[in-house]
Amino acid sequence: MVWKKYKVTKKRKKRGIEENMKYYLVMDIGGTKTSAALFDEDNNIVDDYVYTNQSKTFSGEDAVYMNSKSALDHIIQKFDVDMDDVLGIGVGCPGPLDTKTGVIINAPLMRWKNFPLVDRLKADYSKPVAMDNDCNVASLAEQRFGLAKGKDNVVYITISTGIGSGIMLNGKIYRGKTDSAGEFGHMSIEDDGRQCPCGNKGCLELYCSGTAIKDQMAIDAKNGVESLVFEMANGDEKLITAKTLSEAADKGDKYALDMFEYIGEKFGYGISNLFNILDPDVVVIGGGVSKSSRHYADTLRKTVKRRSIIKVTDDQILFSELCDQVVLYGASFLIKDLILKGEF
Repeated sequence: MVWKKYKVTKKRKKRGIEENMKYYLVMDIGGTKTSAALFDEDNNIVDDYVYTNQSKTFSGEDAVYMNSKSALDHIIQKFDVDMDDVLGIGVGCPGPLDTKTGVIINAPLMRWKNFPLVDRLKADYSKPVAMDNDCNVASLAEQRFGLAKGKDNVVYITISTGIGSGIMLNGKIYRGKTDSAGEFGHMSIEDDGRQCPCGNKGCLELYCSGTAIKDQMAIDAKNGVESLVFEMANGDEKLITAKTLSEAADKGDKYALDMFEYIGEKFGYGISNLFNILDPDVVVIGGGVSKSSRHYADTLRKTVKRRSIIKVTDDQILFSELCDQVVLYGASFLIKDLILKGEF
């Protein structure tokens, strides 16, 4: 692609590009979808516009990369961005990964193994690139801009296809020795529980992730369990989701309400362990299943209080308001911080 130069016009200003302003390109690469946006120097999304495409999971490493790159290209073309005005690119993506080398060590959905994501992006855009685990940058977003703003010790948890977390200690992302800290979904909550693909048994995400919820409902549907959930799905397995479960719970369906009670309790087991180990200022919960928190928040908080050895208050367990944009915000802070520190 040839980057086009431009002169600022009234039309362009209306679309969010401003004269004498610098920008960050940011991207959130996920297992289901990939999103991109343009942020200004003050970490605001230009025009509040986010472009999303479906991730080409299992399609091969180059196909997934080119699909991800196309999301950035869409943003560049939409705003007719002059790359001279782009300070850098920030990326939140799945791991495990190495933030120092910019390599994705192993992301099975992407077919990325030892994939040099940062070097590929640098080669294609000739800009500084910062990459980190999506949950890590989400925790940064919450600490800088979200419900945990100003707090030093923050844990962000995503409860979606799987369950993951990002940890900030003393105002800094905690990555651990091998950049692998925060695998909250693989905390074992049952000694001889369900078998997880990771090799462990009883992992938390096998009980209360979006995938776990869907799998359990599919089993119950086949076993003839009666519920408004299955009536609403009308035999379509694609509609047997956490969203449908939430809609049924809104209508007072007992099966749905019981399922959310179970989710709240199991999730509470895991979060109580986080409080016992880290004693954070706040835990912020995001991801698709968090949008149904009205059905399990009370049970979750009660379980944490019952199982935690330290005092935990309701305002220490919050549900993200940044929702689907949290990783994008975090990626913009990530690249900005590193540029200001002169690390490029």
